Amino acid sequence: MNTEDGSRSPHFTPEDQLLVEEIAAVYEHVDPVPATLVERLQFALALESPDFEILRPYEEAVLPAGVRGGEESRTITFDSDILTIMISVSERDEDIVRVDGWLAPPGDHLVELRTSGGATTVRADDQGRFVLDAVPRGLSQLVVRQGLDDPARATILAVTPSLIL
Repeated sequence: MNTEDGSRSPHFTPEDQLLVEEIAAVYEHVDPVPATLVERLQFALALESPDFEILRPYEEAVLPAGVRGGEESRTITFDSDILTIMISVSERDEDIVRVDGWLAPPGDHLVELRTSGGATTVRADDQGRFVLDAVPRGLSQLVVRQGLDDPARATILAVTPSLIL
């Protein structure tokens, strides 16, 4: 094991050092660090305020989207004490999905979809329904804000964990 300056720990014998390096190599082979780990952590930490509720995913189903097509649709529900979001993710093509969503309780809320390519904001209707018609596949996150006319001033109410669409 190496110290912060790159030198070996003074408490390790050469045999200890060899054993630690072999164990590290085994872990790197059977359970490597995901290549996108740093990107995912930076994405998750990019929100400007910690004063909101993190929604918990509690259900996911894969259902056929159409009777004749081979398309599939995923339904994911996120829940907290103050808000529930259910989304249905339908494949449009290999690079794009459609996200249909519902908020409960319904209200005048802004729903922001954050992706690595930027953010898209839509307003939920009076039934809590919202649609994001052409979403690029990849890492994303939903942020629900108050329904103010100026999204930059709207307080964040809840955030989903990062998910891959």
